[in-house]
Amino acid sequence: MIPLSWYLIVAFMLIGLGAYGMITKRNLIRIIIGAEIMANGVNIALVAFSVYTEVFTFTGQSLVIIVIAVTAAHTALAMALMLMYNARYSTVDLGEPVVSEGRRHE
Repeated sequence: MIPLSWYLIVAFMLIGLGAYGMITKRNLIRIIIGAEIMANGVNIALVAFSVYTEVFTFTGQSLVIIVIAVTAAHTALAMALMLMYNARYSTVDLGEPVVSEGRRHE
């Protein structure tokens, strides 16, 4: 059987990669993908704890279902906000300077 530490190493690597992607990237789509990668790392850690501990048996698996639902809602809201940002500024890159073209959005 694979030891618990290996699962946790993979989970923490995914969380670290997702955090790195969210911090360093300036594109909104890549930031959302970074958040999804972090959520998958949390899910792997929760399932690993539920398999390897007797106290945390079905709690970890039910928490994974809740995390998946919250992540889906988070992604839907982020995509809607990204579409609104794209409609207003004609870009999804946060690094580009916003140039007003003579019209104001209020």
